[in-house]
Formats: sequence, C-alpha cells, structure tokens
Amino acid sequence: MTTATLKLTYNPNKKQSEAHVLAAKFRGFCGGWGNGKTSWGCAETFTRLVEYPGTRCIIARKTRPELRATTWDMLIHGDTQDGAWPGIPPQIIRQYNKSDLFIELWNGSQIYGLPLDDPKKIENYNLGLFWIDQAEEVEEEIFIKFHGRLRQHSSPREGLFTFNPAGHNWLWRYFINPKRSSKYKQTYKCIEATTFDNPNLPPDYFDAFANLPDHWYQRFIMGSHEVFVGQIFTDWNPDLHVIQPFRIPSSWERWCAIDPGIRHEGCAAWIARDPMGNAFYYREILEAGQTIEWWAAEILSAEAEHDIGGPDEDIYRRLIGPEARQKSQTDGRSVIDLYHEYGVYPEIADRDPGARISRITEYLRPKPGHLHPFGQMAIPHDPPVEIVDAAPRLYVFSSCEKIQEYLPQYRWRPQRLNYSEEEPPEKPRKKDDHNVDCLGHMLVALDDLPPLADDSEPPSPEQQFLDEHFEHEVGIAVQRQAVRGYRQGRIPSAV
Repeated sequence: MTTATLKLTYNPNKKQSEAHVLAAKFRGFCGGWGNGKTSWGCAETFTRLVEYPGTRCIIARKTRPELRATTWDMLIHGDTQDGAWPGIPPQIIRQYNKSDLFIELWNGSQIYGLPLDDPKKIENYNLGLFWIDQAEEVEEEIFIKFHGRLRQHSSPREGLFTFNPAGHNWLWRYFINPKRSSKYKQTYKCIEATTFDNPNLPPDYFDAFANLPDHWYQRFIMGSHEVFVGQIFTDWNPDLHVIQPFRIPSSWERWCAIDPGIRHEGCAAWIARDPMGNAFYYREILEAGQTIEWWAAEILSAEAEHDIGGPDEDIYRRLIGPEARQKSQTDGRSVIDLYHEYGVYPEIADRDPGARISRITEYLRPKPGHLHPFGQMAIPHDPPVEIVDAAPRLYVFSSCEKIQEYLPQYRWRPQRLNYSEEEPPEKPRKKDDHNVDCLGHMLVALDDLPPLADDSEPPSPEQQFLDEHFEHEVGIAVQRQAVRGYRQGRIPSAV
C-alpha cells in the first residue's frame, strides 16, 4: 500500500478558522456576501471525508443549476481569492462523473451533488455527512429529512450549513436564537461574519455598497437577521407593540377567530378593543393534529377561565376562515357544522389575504395624532425616543409568543422569473400564518363595523325635539309620583 502527502494552499481567515474548530454535530457559517462561507464549506467537507475513509456525503443546494454553477464548481476548481480553498487535488480523485455530479476519492469516500427542489430525492441515502449551501433557500422539512439519513457507521455523522440571514427563520431558531435551549446550543453551533471580516476581497469590491438599499446592506453585508427580502410587516417593532398582560375591563369588546387545522397547525386567537379603537391581542392557542371537538372544548374552557380575559367572557363576534365551509365527502358535514354541534358558533370571515395584510399594516403603523393607550412611552434607543404624537393601534401581550415569532416572519411567496411584461400578483407564503390570518380576520371585521356614536356631535332638530319631549314627560311623571307619595306619608313635604 502506497501513501502520498498532499499540501493544500488553503489559508483560512480568522472567522473561517473559528468555524473549523467548532465542536458540534451540526455546524454553520452565516453572514454577508463574500465572507468566505462557501470556501469554508468546501474545506470542512473535504477534511472530514479524508479523516473518515468510506464516508458517503451529499453536497446540496436548492436547484441543480445553482449547485453546478457555484458550490460544485468551487469544490472542484477552488475559490479565486488569495489563500482560499484551492479545489480538490486531482491526485486524490479516483472517479469523477461530471454529468451526475459524483466524486469518489481514493480512500473510498463518496460525494453526491444533489438539488433539493424535491424532498423525496434524499430518502434513499445512507449518509455520514452532508452540507447544505445557501440553506436559507430550503425548507425546514429538508433539514429534518437529512437528520434521518445520518446513519452510516464509521463516519462523522454530521451536517454543515452555509447561509445568508433571512430573518428569524428555522436556521435562526436552531443556530442563532440566544433563547434556544442548552441542548440546542450544544448541538447547533454557528459562526457569523460580515463581508468586512474577509481580508482577501479586492478593495474595489466594497465600493458598490454605498448604493445598496439599507435593508440589503444590513442583511447581505452586515449579516443582520432582523431584515430580509419579502418581509411584509416591516412596521413590527417588539419594543413598541409588545406589552405586559393586564386584566381586560369587562366593558371592552372581545373578538375570537379560528383558523381550522386538523392535520396541520390550527389556531384560535382573541383580541379586545378599547374605547379608543386600539386592538389588544391577548390570547392564542396553536396546536396540530386535534379534532374539532377538542378545539371547541379548548375555546370554551379558555373563555370561562378566571384570567386576564375572564371569567365567562362575552364574545362579541366569532370568525372562522372560509375554508370551514368545505363539506366532508363521507357525511356531508362541514367544519363550521361541527363547531355548531359542539357549542361554538362562528361566522364566515373574509376571503381576501390582501385585505388582511393591509389592515394589520394599518394597525401596526404609528398613526399621527393617535395617543398611546398608556400615555407617553420611551422606546429603548440611544438616546430614548418618546411617543408623543403618533402611536400604533395594535398591541400584543407578551404571553402570546407565537404571534411574536410568526408576524415578523410573514413574507411574500418568492416569484419565479419569467418573460411576461405583466408582474404576477403578490401572494403571502402559506407557512406559519394561522395566527396571522386570525388576527387579520378580526381586524378586517372590526373596521367593517359602523363607527361608534360620538356624543360630542350636536343632535339633529328632530332628535332634539324628541329628547326635549321625553325629558318633559319624565318630569311630569316624577312630580305626580312625588305628590302621590307625600299624600301617603312616605316622603317629606319638602319634595
């Protein structure tokens, strides 16, 4: 048996070096453009395949053209920057099928290039390693399926992820969220780097950044997770909209909305409206795999409980999504029919997602001249900013954690490029949206009601005549009752 010594010219920068020594089953490299994450992914993958002979590995990206033109090309031919990944040395490759994106090394390790546009493509693999490049482009379902593929003996059984920030998505929850559990922090580790952390970029590369929109600069250069392309509710500010729970006055209207979900996640949500027209999102229930009987019982139990909204809440209106009209093919009953059988009587809500998005946006956006319900409030900035002449009309109780997670992640569905002169209609992505839909249903219906009467407006002549006549007749009746009582000795003559 002969051995050979190969020396790679790879010289990792500071952030890449930190990522190479991460000790975790799943490791990530995240951040802005050109920070060296793909070069790191190539080097890390190759190193593990050399250390563990016979390992089967998948290198993946969302589509085959992107995989072939970027990630796979860099794996084979290397990066163009000084000191970056130089490409797999040809001497160590025993077999290379360019059309099938397959490589076998001399130590028996195998690399499969695989697009992830269809989750079923990974179901038949028995893996020891995988790397997903531009992981923000794929769904969490793909990640979960890869978990089940890591079962090869005598292999590292690890996963690598390189990605750009895309808000508080599934990658953020696993790798970045500072509130994630200690187990997650041990299992999922990530290095974050801005574009400026890569010293090997040419100087003129940075010149174009001055013309970028601010949200692009924050996301793709500075690596911010708070902004992303396609975000719908850009006015959401937890420092402004999230408040501590309080006992809702019994005189306030209470509304409830239901988003049916049996196989998928369903939701019931509640808001209260104060006399100033503010909406307070104060309770939510989200569950998957539950029956209508379970949902009806949970809704009625929540409203009967002695808590911030109750006890025995009087619900002004109940709403349910239009899909509740669909009838079962077995017994002909619809979802709304079943709710009626179990004592919950919602009415069908609106069908237009655009109207719901518009109404939520209106309530989130600070309105000039609208007073904050709790007076002036300081938002934590440096220096602090006081709300004095504008405030939103929507507030979320801090106990409602799911709406705080889903609302800022609600985004437009990505549009495929085409050659039509007409732009396709924008549609929101149908994921993690059940409580958002409930909120939208309630706000649309709430503002469709006629405005409350304003007592400060002068009455019409006809109304004024009726009021004066009524007061005159009441006065006569009171006098007659007083005289009758005096004659019977029940009230003093001073009356």
